[in-house]
Amino acid sequence: MAFFQYFSKTNSESLVDSFVPLLENYGMIVPKAFLKSRQLYAEFKSNENNSFAKVKVLISWVDQNQKKCSIEIWSEEPFASEKTLCRKVHNEISQLIIPCNLSLKNEVIKSH
Repeated sequence: MAFFQYFSKTNSESLVDSFVPLLENYGMIVPKAFLKSRQLYAEFKSNENNSFAKVKVLISWVDQNQKKCSIEIWSEEPFASEKTLCRKVHNEISQLIIPCNLSLKNEVIKSH
C-alpha cells in the first residue's frame, strides 16, 4: 500500500471551506456525507491510468484551535514503486495544500 502523510495549517475553522474547492478543482470527488463531517475524505481516479489505482485523501484536525490538520494520501499500489498514481497525487496536492512543521517534538519534551 502506498501511503503519505504530512501536516498543514488552514486559515479557516472548517476543513470543508478550506479544502473542498482545492480538491474538487484538482479533480477529486468529495462524497456529500463528508461535507458536514469533522473529517474530509476525497477520492481520485486518473482517466489516463488504466491500472486499479484509486487514490484516497483524508484530512483531519490535529489541533482545531490552532488550525493544524493532517493530510493522509493512500492507494492500494505498491509503496516501493516510484511511479505510482498515489505519489503523483501526493506531489501535486502538497503544492495546493502546503506542508508545515508542527513542532510536535517541543510539545513532547515539555510534557515530560
